[in-house]
Amino acid sequence: MRDRKSDAHRTTTERRLGRKLGPDEIVHHGDEDKSNNSPDNLSVEGRADHTRRHNRTRSLGKLRKALTMHKRGEKLY
Repeated sequence: MRDRKSDAHRTTTERRLGRKLGPDEIVHHGDEDKSNNSPDNLSVEGRADHTRRHNRTRSLGKLRKALTMHKRGEKLY
């Protein structure tokens, strides 16, 4: 059973939509702050789309870090 506190974002979204979310529907926090359950910050995505979004974000973060290190003349590895 899931923790009710951790499901606040799902409950907020279900109330806004007027229906229960499906098992493959993920609630995404637009600002990446899991404690910000403001309806304006929440959107519904399919599981695959949500995974792709986060994988892309992680890849961009790694690239930014590598570019910053390169500019500073630091070794990447």
